[in-house]
Amino acid sequence: MISSIQMLTAGGVPSAAQVSDEVSFLSDTLSLLRDSGEITNDEFLEAGVIQGGLSVLSSMISNGVGESEVDQQMASLVSRAENVQLKHPNLDQMIEGHR
Repeated sequence: MISSIQMLTAGGVPSAAQVSDEVSFLSDTLSLLRDSGEITNDEFLEAGVIQGGLSVLSSMISNGVGESEVDQQMASLVSRAENVQLKHPNLDQMIEGHR
């Protein structure tokens, strides 16, 4: 999850399309991982919070919010993703393995 956020912010503020593409990737990948039993339903749900936050971010960008609001949302997502990473240290690696 943290890799997704880092990738999106590497070039500054991402476009709404970039964020939407990442949301789709996460949705598909998380479903595959859960359905195959590689992650638990708890991991799926916790990762879904990050995915949902990215979806909100995409909408914010589409609606033309200011860069400071985007930065605040990203900071919040980073914090949440770090917490998910602490609880589920292998989750990010499993997601990135499907890229």
